Amino acid sequence: MLADAPTPARIALNRTTFGARDFDVAQVERIGWAAWVEEQLAAPSGDDPHLAQFIASQRLHYNYPAMTFGTKSWAALEEDRPLNYLKADIELLYALAKGPVGNYTFGEQVWPRIEHCAAIFMRNTHSVFQLREFMADFWLNHFSMSHQKSAYVSTALVAFDRDVIRPNVFGNFRAMLEGVAKSPAMLVYLDNADSTASLPNENYARELMELHTMGEAAYLGKAPAGPESSSKGFTDADMLQAARALSGWTLERGQIFGRPETGRFTYNEGQHNTTAGQCLGFDLGTLKGEAQGRKVLDLVAYHPATPGFICTKICRRIFGDSPSIDVIERAKQAWIAHRESPDQIAHVLRAILLDGPEIGAGPAVKVRRPYERLVALWRATDTVVNASRYWSIILGDLNDAHFVWPTPNGRPDVNSFWLNTFVNITTWQYMRDIFAQLGIQTTFRAQTPPEALGSIIDTVDYWVGRIIGHALSPEAMQALYTYANWGASYGFGGAPWNPDEQTLRNIAAAIAMAPEFVLR
Repeated sequence: MLADAPTPARIALNRTTFGARDFDVAQVERIGWAAWVEEQLAAPSGDDPHLAQFIASQRLHYNYPAMTFGTKSWAALEEDRPLNYLKADIELLYALAKGPVGNYTFGEQVWPRIEHCAAIFMRNTHSVFQLREFMADFWLNHFSMSHQKSAYVSTALVAFDRDVIRPNVFGNFRAMLEGVAKSPAMLVYLDNADSTASLPNENYARELMELHTMGEAAYLGKAPAGPESSSKGFTDADMLQAARALSGWTLERGQIFGRPETGRFTYNEGQHNTTAGQCLGFDLGTLKGEAQGRKVLDLVAYHPATPGFICTKICRRIFGDSPSIDVIERAKQAWIAHRESPDQIAHVLRAILLDGPEIGAGPAVKVRRPYERLVALWRATDTVVNASRYWSIILGDLNDAHFVWPTPNGRPDVNSFWLNTFVNITTWQYMRDIFAQLGIQTTFRAQTPPEALGSIIDTVDYWVGRIIGHALSPEAMQALYTYANWGASYGFGGAPWNPDEQTLRNIAAAIAMAPEFVLR
């Protein structure tokens, strides 16, 4: 018998994971929501052991043609390999990005990103620590980068996720911010690596203030830097001074100042502009060298506008376009109170998830973007997602593939962007066809209990319960029964109902098209 409505546990899980499964709901109902949250926040570094073993067992089929570049030649390659680039040192990733100049064929350049996208799919689908996956997805979009910027951004993103985002998902925002500022991928993506003493590049300084910390609403325009900007927001003058202070934060690229060629972060005094002055109410001229850039990070991380901007984004990610003012205020207070704590973000999440009744209450209103719909369907149906080259391109036509959003503002996180005819029709097509992909392993027939195979109604009810967690409207349920019986004479008075694997897959895809699944 299907429940009439989702339980509070299912509502809460759908808001904080890539999709609630029956197992997850049962666990929360057994140990309690607070205990589940604390388990998630205590996630060990790295993947859980079962997932780590699973990823280590994966192989991708590498193939590219022979190539000659100057005096160098590479034979054609075709072989199966483990996902070794997931652990690659940044120096190797830099050499790959240089192509033949770095002693690697161009055919090898694409594989770090292919492996990385495959790992994200597997982690989001199979990780026990779903809250970490949920927040890693949030931060990767908050500090958004497009792999199309350059070959080095494309290869270095695997290190950005591994070394900067994941270790800091629940950590201290100021520490994460410095990791982002020094990450080779971001240094190249927002051009700070090219900032020089004579021509400081303002791209990173602008996005640091407008997208990463204070938010666009805090932009005060062309007003001169001064006490006003220190409390209310930032000006063009503040961005210029920040750019000067952050010049010299670059990469080891064999500069004439004796640097090696590794692609690693370095502070290069020869590229540093020494004229930085008033920025957000502080005179940067009182500091020297790299300390100026670190002070800029302090100023923006601890600016009064930053808690409201980021906490509102987190709450919108969880609750939808109009999160409760009470939730946002609790999050802001926790952010400020723990701004120097190593687990600052964990405290913010506790304030959101544990210190009020909102997380398990109210109707679902947040739209799942296409990627989330696929992963939620796989999780609900115990589908095994293996490594596949396909995961680096799927959903690109919807701008929802990993690292394809073209600008640093990240994918829109509002319902209206994902609720249009093209997105819905294309996503439904993916839902219908996805189980035929080579990277997928599933057995709907084996998962369906024998008693649920007795009739169309029992079969549909079982999978609605698995995927949605409660009954749909009577009209929607009848539509699913009719769809399941479409084109067949069995089930309603004809031959015995005996659905094959493909029929069950089609039923699951149809259920995933319901509005109750599109919302989380």
